[in-house]
Amino acid sequence: MKPSSPALAATAACLALLATACGGQEQSEAGPGTADKPVEITYWSWMPGTKEMAAEFNRTHENIKVTFSEIPAGLNGGHDKLAKAVKAGNAPDVINVEYQSLPDLVTQGLLRDSTAELADTVEDYAPESVRGLVTLGGKTWAAPYDVGPQTLYYRKDLFARYGVTVPKTWDEFEAAAKKVKTASQGKARILDFWGDDVATWAGLAQQAGARWYGSSGDAWQVNMTDPATQKVAGYWKDLVKEDLVLNHKAWSPEATKAVTDSRAIALIGASWSAGGIRTTYPKQAGNWAEAPLPNWGEPATGAVGGSSFALSKDTKKAEAAAEFAIWATTNKAAVKSRLAAGTSSGLPAAEDLRATAKESFDASFFGGQDIYQVAGSQVPLIAEGWTWSPVHNSTSLALQTELGKAQKTGEFWPAFQTGQRSAEKSITDRGLKLAK
Repeated sequence: MKPSSPALAATAACLALLATACGGQEQSEAGPGTADKPVEITYWSWMPGTKEMAAEFNRTHENIKVTFSEIPAGLNGGHDKLAKAVKAGNAPDVINVEYQSLPDLVTQGLLRDSTAELADTVEDYAPESVRGLVTLGGKTWAAPYDVGPQTLYYRKDLFARYGVTVPKTWDEFEAAAKKVKTASQGKARILDFWGDDVATWAGLAQQAGARWYGSSGDAWQVNMTDPATQKVAGYWKDLVKEDLVLNHKAWSPEATKAVTDSRAIALIGASWSAGGIRTTYPKQAGNWAEAPLPNWGEPATGAVGGSSFALSKDTKKAEAAAEFAIWATTNKAAVKSRLAAGTSSGLPAAEDLRATAKESFDASFFGGQDIYQVAGSQVPLIAEGWTWSPVHNSTSLALQTELGKAQKTGEFWPAFQTGQRSAEKSITDRGLKLAK
């Protein structure tokens, strides 16, 4: 069933939540602390640069001390670890949460309704499209850190060698893919397409006009089998069948080696990908650049990833935890410390911090290109109306399995049909209402 507006989706989310998730919470039991007796809070994250950022906070603050712990990424065990910690009564005070996971964690009752602590600040600095990703039922559940417009990264030297210009549309991309294969005598392909990566597909589908989730009244809707998603699936099926792209598993050693060996000369990523590319392919310094993602005829892009700072449900130190979360998302020193190591390149949601991000990230790997200008210019072009569902995490696992089976054949469309059924089942299994 076709989703309606994200505002309605937010309403449906809260109406269908467990009482513990939407109900009131106790006020913080700990004040802001003093230099002699600082409030000690715990912070969990797996994201690059966050350890250094927490250290900078401790260096510049006397009333609060942050203890940082590195955990696995969300779907790699981080979410399970949080759920177990909440159940055991020893959850962290603050945790990083990616936008696509937020509704799921809220409906499980793992996060604190932080409207009183965060809403006013978030209203001041975050664009409306980003605020909507941390708002459910009119309540603020986290402070957004970054925004992830989907972009294209490419090897300038190899594009020049093969006589390829940067494609602006997907038709041009297909033509460029054929040219790379021919000009390289079959040794290279324009892209290693990570066909099993759900986040990549979500961004591509969003760009094409898909809206996988929405709501009607107090019921959730799922629409993964819409014409826009089918168009995108058909496009990449053709490129796979014509052997115009490589198709290794996302984040695999084989995918890395294909780029290292110059057999794949471009990557579909997001604004946060620059740090990872720089870290993974140091010997290719000076040869990479970033460009807007090819489109379907009108400038548009999707959003991939992006993260926020959320307070866990049972924190007794909400005031101190919120002070840290707000500093981490709005302070120049936070951005500098997080990006200085060059492993992270997230585009701040707060537009006035992007100049600081540019100054803090060494762009020599990209030949001095202003990657923050490139990514920042795409934020207004992120297709509107996208929202996430409370079952996207489980849906992603099912969808990833089916997409992985289709990588070599290009028969991606049946995977989305499976994803549709999985999402509908997960919604009803969770005790949420599914729109008919």
